[in-house]
This record gives sequence, C-alpha cells and structure tokens, in this order.
Amino acid sequence: MTKSMQKQSGAWRKLAAIGLIFSLLLPLAAWSAQMNMRDADMRELVEAVSRITGKTMILDPRVKTIKVTVLSQTDMNEEEIYSLFLSILEVHGLAAVESDGVIKILQEQNAKTEPVPVVKGNSQRYSTDSLITKVIRVQNVNAQELFPILRQLVSQQGGHLAGVRGSNIILIHDRAGNVRKIEQLIEDIDRETNEEIEVIALNHASATEIVRIMENLGKRDAQQQGGIVGAEPKFVADERTNSILLSADNRSRLRLRALISQLDTPLSDTGNTRVFYLKYAKAPELSDVLGGVGESIEAEEAKGASPATRGPGNKSFSIEAHEDTNALVITAPPDLMRSFESVIRQLDIRRNQVHVEALIVEISDVKAKELGVQWLFSHGEDDVPVGVFNFNNTGPGIVDLGGAALANRGTDGTSTTVIAPDGTVTTTSTPNVGDNGQALAQVLSGVVGSAIGLGNISKTGFSWVAFIKALGTNTDSNILSQPSLTVLDNEEAEFNVGQEIPIITGSALGDNNSNPFTTVDRKDVGILMKLTPQINEGDAVRLDIEQEVSSIAGTTATDIITNKRKVKTSVLVNDGGMVVLGGLIDDDIQLSGQKVPLLGDIPVLGHLFKSERTQKTKRNLMIFIHPTIIRDDSRMAQISSRKYNYMRGQQIEMQNKGISLMPSETSRVMPRWDESMALPPNFDEFMETEESQEEQD
Repeated sequence: MTKSMQKQSGAWRKLAAIGLIFSLLLPLAAWSAQMNMRDADMRELVEAVSRITGKTMILDPRVKTIKVTVLSQTDMNEEEIYSLFLSILEVHGLAAVESDGVIKILQEQNAKTEPVPVVKGNSQRYSTDSLITKVIRVQNVNAQELFPILRQLVSQQGGHLAGVRGSNIILIHDRAGNVRKIEQLIEDIDRETNEEIEVIALNHASATEIVRIMENLGKRDAQQQGGIVGAEPKFVADERTNSILLSADNRSRLRLRALISQLDTPLSDTGNTRVFYLKYAKAPELSDVLGGVGESIEAEEAKGASPATRGPGNKSFSIEAHEDTNALVITAPPDLMRSFESVIRQLDIRRNQVHVEALIVEISDVKAKELGVQWLFSHGEDDVPVGVFNFNNTGPGIVDLGGAALANRGTDGTSTTVIAPDGTVTTTSTPNVGDNGQALAQVLSGVVGSAIGLGNISKTGFSWVAFIKALGTNTDSNILSQPSLTVLDNEEAEFNVGQEIPIITGSALGDNNSNPFTTVDRKDVGILMKLTPQINEGDAVRLDIEQEVSSIAGTTATDIITNKRKVKTSVLVNDGGMVVLGGLIDDDIQLSGQKVPLLGDIPVLGHLFKSERTQKTKRNLMIFIHPTIIRDDSRMAQISSRKYNYMRGQQIEMQNKGISLMPSETSRVMPRWDESMALPPNFDEFMETEESQEEQD
C-alpha cells in the first residue's frame, strides 16, 4: 500500500469515529435543545430527564399512568430542563423530593412527611417549583394575627402553615416560589409602629366615664370609615388612680390627649346630682349599700387631712331611691360620685339563675296471704251453740256471722187471745219478723277474697257450721314526681303542690251539753320544696334544700293518718349534674296467727283449727336533684321551650284522641313556641270569617 493510500485510509477512519461519536451524542443534543412530547407516559418523561441531568430518580408506582404533554420552541440547557420538569410535576399534583442524591417522584400531599430542605436564610438558590420548608421569625406583630391572611395563599394540596405561639415563629411548607411571595408579604407587614403608652391623670372627671365616651367616639368614626381603620387607639381606665392609659400613634395621641383635657374640667359648684336608672338591682336595696359606702369613705377621710365640710358629722351626699322607675337620685361631690358610680356599675349586673328539677321516685310492693277456718257447733232443738272456734285476724268471726244469720231469721211467731165481757173471743197473732239480711250483709261487706260456708243443720241431732276464708293480694305502685322551679342566685324559692286536709284539734260542748262544736286545723299534704342556690366561680352550685313529701295513709275512727318524708340538707352539685339527697328502703314482714292449742299444731290437719295472715311490704324511696345554671337568655329559652313543647305535645295527643261522646268538638292546643300570642278576633271579624266559609261551602 502506498503512502497516499495509507493517508486516505486514516482519514476515513477519523471520519468514521467522528460520525460514531456524533451518532451517540445526537439524542442528548436533541434533548438539551428542545423538549416536545404529546401524551407521553410519566415514566418516559422521568427516564428522559434522568438521562439528561444524570440524576437518579425513583417513580411512585401510583403515578406511572399519568399522560404528559410538553411543547417547547426554544433551546434549554440541563438546568432549565430540570426546572421545566419540576413545573410539569406541579401541574400534575406531583413533587420531587431529593434525599442523599436520590430524587423521589411522588404525590404532592404525601411529600409533607418526606425530608424536604428546611431553609432559614435566603431561598433564592432553590428552584421556583421545589418543595421547601421555611422558618420565618416575626418581629413586630403577632404571628397568630397573620394566619387568616397567609392561610389563603398557601397551596391547598401540599402546602402547610403553622406557628409557634411562644416564639412568634411562622412555619411554611410549600413551593419555593410561593414561599418567597409569602415571605415578602410578611416583610411588608412586619413593620415597627410608633405607638406609645401614655398615662393621663384626671383631676375632675371620672376615668371610666371618659373611656366610655372615647370608645363610643371611636366606634362612630369606624362606622363612618366603613369599618376600615388602621391601628385603633386603645383606652384603659385605672379607677384606683383615676387615670387613663392611652395607646396610639403620635398623631392620634396628641389629638386624643387634647380632647381628654377638654373633658377633664371642674364643675361650676362642689356638688352635682345624677340619676342612675338600674337595670337589674332594686333601688331601695342598693340605696342602703351606697349609704354605707359613702359613710365609710367620709369616715376614712375624716381621719386624714380632709376639708371641714367632709366628715361623719357633716354629711356631704344624698341618696334617694325612686321605686316607680327603679332609679337612684344621688347628690355628691365629684370624687364621691365616681365611687358611687363604680359601685353601681359592679352591682347592677344581670344575676345568674338556677333551674332545679327534683325527681321523687317511690316503688312499693305489698304482698299478703290469708287462710282461716272457723267452726260453730250446736245440739238440740233450741239451736244454742255448744262450741265455737272463732278467729278475727282474717276477717269477720263466725260468731258475728251466726248472730247476723239469727237476726235474718227473726223470732218465732206468738198469738194473744182476749175474751170480751160479752163472751166474744179475739185472737191476735204476731208473725215471725227478721231484719231481711241487713246484719248479715253488713258483716259480709268486710269480707275480701274467697269465703266459703259449710254446715249441717239438724233439728234434733248435732249441727255444725264451718267458715273458710282465703285471700292472696299483690299490690305494686310506682310513683314519680318531678317538681321543678327557676330561681335567682342567692334567692330563696318555694314550690308547694298538694292539698289542705282538715285535722281535728279539739271539741267541746256548750251549756247543758248542747251546741257541740269542733275545732279544725288544716294541714298541707303533697310535695313541698324550698331551696336557696349559690353559684360558685366555676360551674358548681351550692344548694340549701328542704324537701318534704307527704300523703294520706288512711283514716281512723277519730282522725286522719298521714305519711311524711322530709329531707333538709346542703349539697354541692356541678352544672347539669345529678345528686341523690336521700333514700328510704323499707322491708316489713308481719305475721299474724290464731289457733286452737294442740289441735292447731297437728301437721296438715292443724290448718282446720287455726287462722293465719302474712303480709310483706317493701318500699324504696329516692330523691334526686338536677340543677342547671342559666347565664343568658338563650339557655333560658332552651329550657322553657323544652317544657313548653312537652306540654303542647301532650295536648296534641289528647286532641288526636278526640273528645268522648262529642266527635264534633276539638280541644284547644297551645300555639307554637315561636308563634305570637294573638288576641281572639272581634265580632265583626268573626262574622266575616263565617260568611266567607259559608260561601266556600
């Protein structure tokens, strides 16, 4: 081979090598110049960016199916391509989190728990779409006040905003571009103000009254400006030193200080008269309190260097109560007037109330068993008893029954013969007359249960009668009373529902045992509840309670027997809690037996010669108290509406059942709770309504 051919062969080899290198670099050059994709898989995009940038990437399996479209008409370098890649991820709700040289592609809402970079200083070195966490310290304003504004600017999917109250720090997790925007906004808001606090001492006017005037003036200015104001001035009254603490900027502070100086002017005389209309307190009661306060102040000033016109011996104030308008008319010097006004303002407040419900539950169970056998024997024609087994613990005795039976039969008839002087004979017969069973009916009226009479009556031989009485009773009762009342704090209330029954206290006769008269006293029987609530600083209520439950137990030959259960105690209950005041558990067993000695002890057959009665009484009484504190009108309306709707529901249920024997009539029902209590129509309106109804029919 010649030298020319060797040179030509070497040139071709160089061209082939350059062509091979160009063919290998051609795809990379194409990616680094432009990026155009249509409906490409997210996996292909991640693979291409990883090949261009040389970064190791891990793709979440849940995002592989996302389709990506990228249209680019300009050349981009490696850094620009990666920034474009981050923007594509943000559009599709994804995020790239780099950790230890590995980039994880996952959903944006899951990136909060990943090791995102925490930035304390400048965040410009991070790409706009990179996820970062920024710590911002606020210097001049309260960080909590910025949250309502900043929370609207944070990304709703993967962004997060939080704060540390103690250190006034704001923590933001979001895209770097959005974090920089929020950071700039905080920097513009977090500016120092020129507000200062100034103490203005008053010589004549009341600090509390001046503050009230200034606050009303500030509210009016805010309304005129549409509610858009800057840093509003703040006023605080110090009653002890009669001073005002003013916080405002320099311009506002000068204006307000001049206004306060104009209001703090002395009166034309040493005394003034004011009328205080009370809202909640009673004028006569508050007048006594203020009188004592004024005398105490003058007594203290009399010990020091006070004017001669001020002292216990020379009263410088006057307090009068006007009950018709519930107002106080006070004449006093300015300093005393300020003290009186402060006391009135603190005492004339809405007092809390307590709604107390008492649950009185009594369950009783009475069981009784009776079994008795009585005998009556006689022999001969005269029917005179010769033997009797008489018991009275289970009902009427057989002797009473036999006497009633004889009264029913009556006596034998008799005849009377009279011979006249002329020899005429007249015979008068008296028939057998009984009481027609009146005595027997009276005796048997007291028999309860089963009563059987057996016997054998013989005119000449032996006669016998047996009376068997058997009874079994079971009485259950469940009594539930729920008295309730509402009372002011520290006020006594009484609830009494029951009857007044007459109780005989004595009787006497007049002269010659004539004109008898009886003295009668009346006693309350029913449910009586007295209580005085006292609300503590928390949600507890101290209750002084006197609870009494009484009822009629029965009557005797001389008077009435009553049952009485009374509890008097003091308890501490939380608002809406329940406490049991006391309980009575009574278990009483009474056994009564009458028998014939020896005969009544014979097994089985002994029941023919004895009478037994067993009664078991079991009672369980409990009293529960449920207080509810009423601090505002809404709580009062809630409790009242519940009671009101319950009674209305009962009326509606009765209305649906209808009135017996009166199908055309309907019962009245209370209006709805939110309905107005309207008056009934007048005569003309009623007639117009009737005429229109007839025309429609």
